Amino acid sequence: MAAAIESSQSDEVIFKKKLKKLEQYRGRGTELISVYIPGATDRSSVMGQLSEEVSQSSNIKSPQTRKNVQGALRKIINFLKQIDFEIPKNGLVVFAGNVSESEGRTDIRLFTIRPIKELRTKRYWCDSEFHLEPLKEMARPSNAYGLITIDKSEATTAILVGKRYEILGRFTSGIPGKMRAGGQSSQRFERLREEAEQEFYKRISEKANAAFVPYGEKLQGVIIGGPGMTKQFFVEKELLDHRIKGKVLALIDTSYTDDSGIRELVQKSDTVLKDTDLMKEKANITEFLTKLAKDGLATYGEKEVMKALELGQVSKLLVSEAIEWPVYKVKNTTNEQERIIVDKDGTFSQSQFKGDEAIEVLEEMEYIDYMQEMASQTSAELEIISIETPEGEQFYKGFGGIGAILRYKI
Repeated sequence: MAAAIESSQSDEVIFKKKLKKLEQYRGRGTELISVYIPGATDRSSVMGQLSEEVSQSSNIKSPQTRKNVQGALRKIINFLKQIDFEIPKNGLVVFAGNVSESEGRTDIRLFTIRPIKELRTKRYWCDSEFHLEPLKEMARPSNAYGLITIDKSEATTAILVGKRYEILGRFTSGIPGKMRAGGQSSQRFERLREEAEQEFYKRISEKANAAFVPYGEKLQGVIIGGPGMTKQFFVEKELLDHRIKGKVLALIDTSYTDDSGIRELVQKSDTVLKDTDLMKEKANITEFLTKLAKDGLATYGEKEVMKALELGQVSKLLVSEAIEWPVYKVKNTTNEQERIIVDKDGTFSQSQFKGDEAIEVLEEMEYIDYMQEMASQTSAELEIISIETPEGEQFYKGFGGIGAILRYKI
């Protein structure tokens, strides 16, 4: 069995983006095909199985469904004949089928995914949707961080997964102020304050326990912030589940305890969170902006970056995941020449090309997937930039979502 290889953060982003796109497709019958090919599989044996499926599909009663299934199978077989690489070590999954939304119209398309973990099962599915569950399982979040901000008047809980945090709960304390109502004794008033404080801490702990414990080993740590000493008092109350309390990484001073307090907590936790995707993204954008302004060892824009890639200048390629351009690998049916078409405006149609220009679409891929191929040709490192952080949004809106850090200037 071939050894699995570790996936990079950019591989995971591309993987999840493709899954999200494939989830949207539905067939009019059982005409969407999914083929799972483990890394050690002989390609010719897969093509033999698919050829047998072409013969079997002749028994399908509906002429339109039969035509679409056979067309999809032949498209996969042709793709496996054309590719000039071995099956990747983690395996390969190929999808094909009629994805047209118009009844009576055929639009058979082919997509591929390289799994981010070792694929162990060789399978063939023909259904009304692409079979994605084994791949979705690979995409489950691998780590998370619990976030809590608290003072005597309010608290907020959140969870950080990948580059994005989600607010889970907001609380107000109900703790009476230091001025007591007339007629109340000092002792009674203090007791009421203590009871309200205990109840406040209990509500927050219950919410945090319910939210964080299910993450199990994926919960890498908990960070607690807020002004003053309240955060220390909260931890000392022993209300947090022992599995949570044992993972408290830091108590950090913040000015606020609402949503902006969570944002401040994340910003001030750069040392604790240094190995997370969020902080790595911030570091990449900072490096890009610094080199662009300081020594010119950075560039941006599609034409400029593609030129730098072709010249081998690119050390690190930055691409925003917000770029949705489909890319088609096509072959001229007359002279067998292959080329790439980047469909920026969404107007690509195979029927546009006729006569000597007639083409066959070999594969459709995401622009990010295409850029990964381009980067690998010159050993450039690809970094996928989200739009879930302020820095990532700035990169997309201000620089078009395509940039590069260069090895040298010309």
